[in-house]
Amino acid sequence: MKNKFLNSFIIITLVLVAFIAYNKFKLSQNSHFTVTADTIIKPGSEISKYVTQEEVDSFSFRYSDIHCDKENNSTLIPLRNALENKDTSKVLKFLKDNNLSADIKMLDGRTPIMYSAFYNDINTTKELINLGANIHIKDRYKLNALAYAVSINSADTVKVLLDNNLTIEETPVVQYYYPQRKFYRTIDKIIIDNDDIQIKYQDFTKEETCQNTSSKSAYETMEYLVTFNIYDTAKVILESGYKPYTYIGYGEIPVYGNYIYDIFPQENINSKIEYAKNSNKDIFNLKLFMDEFSYDYTLYKRIEDYPNHEPMLDLLLEHNVSGQPSKELLKKEYDRCYKENYKECFNKDNSCRPVFEIYDEIRALNVMYKLFKNYCPDKNGTFKNTKEFIAFKNEDKKEYVISSFKNRSPEKVFIKDKNMTLDKLREYEYKNSEDENERNFIKTYYLKTN
Repeated sequence: MKNKFLNSFIIITLVLVAFIAYNKFKLSQNSHFTVTADTIIKPGSEISKYVTQEEVDSFSFRYSDIHCDKENNSTLIPLRNALENKDTSKVLKFLKDNNLSADIKMLDGRTPIMYSAFYNDINTTKELINLGANIHIKDRYKLNALAYAVSINSADTVKVLLDNNLTIEETPVVQYYYPQRKFYRTIDKIIIDNDDIQIKYQDFTKEETCQNTSSKSAYETMEYLVTFNIYDTAKVILESGYKPYTYIGYGEIPVYGNYIYDIFPQENINSKIEYAKNSNKDIFNLKLFMDEFSYDYTLYKRIEDYPNHEPMLDLLLEHNVSGQPSKELLKKEYDRCYKENYKECFNKDNSCRPVFEIYDEIRALNVMYKLFKNYCPDKNGTFKNTKEFIAFKNEDKKEYVISSFKNRSPEKVFIKDKNMTLDKLREYEYKNSEDENERNFIKTYYLKTN
């Protein structure tokens, strides 16, 4: 009886698999469509079953490039070249000789002032404004001159546009355009000279050319500036009186608002609360959970991930940008700092010694001591303000990434006083150790195995 049931079950399963495979085959036979950046998806059309207009528009936005895209109107190519070369006199002469408006529509609905803003050409931008250029116009991607100036950190031109009443409120979104990306997660090489650590980062800008381009996503304007540490333009915008949104979401389509519920549906947050409550039944604190959850979507959170964060942080604090961590969150992170880094043997001279006297273990202990001493030396203390809180979060993130990088790429970590890379130092310590337990420890945790 058991075998008969099993045979019947197998037959039914095979029939279902065959049916699904056939339907997928038929679907693929009927879904050969060519989609380009200009494709219009009509509601109810066959293609609308497979792709939405929003998806096409998103793709079109991400792969547009004001610098690399070629002007397809041969008459306007000289104008396009003059704008790129920042040749104000040629731009003005071309418009006059051809009896063209300062708002002549070029490729993708861009106007001359969008190009002059992108190239940080203040003279041409001012002259176009004098000619009556409408600085409020947006192109097919819903970007205006200010969006293009912000994307490339054209701080001087941003100020000119703001002074002429183009507002950030009209420019909620900008396109990513290869700003520096010195995040801790982009470490490429480390040189350690005792307590001095030199970090070299990957230079992504060298890899980006018109022939080798990448997706350029949309960002909320201030999120873009803070995330990529674009200080000069952020300073100009905040000094204009602009008040940034408190919360910014993550994803392809920017979402932002002054309440956490502006970027998350109520039911989404409720499910997160329920999950956290079930995971921490005895110690769940709803207010602290919401404080921490909300903070993760603020501009301040973005500052934790890169070096030289202090000027940007000071700028946000100077202009009282909202989203700072609550007192309860300051205390929670301080307690975490103390719990993770304090050891009883720590004193003012740091008399702690690791179980095995090898380089990695000695340095790990020294890092713990440094974090403890500099940020959380008092068991009953707390961070006094946002600046102390983020100083710790930033340093903690850096040390975590350095530790991960050392384990992943020890051949890219040079120990200056040993005159060798970390992988070679580990091999040396392993070969020259007379302690079998120490050798096994090094082999287990620090030597790469094929």
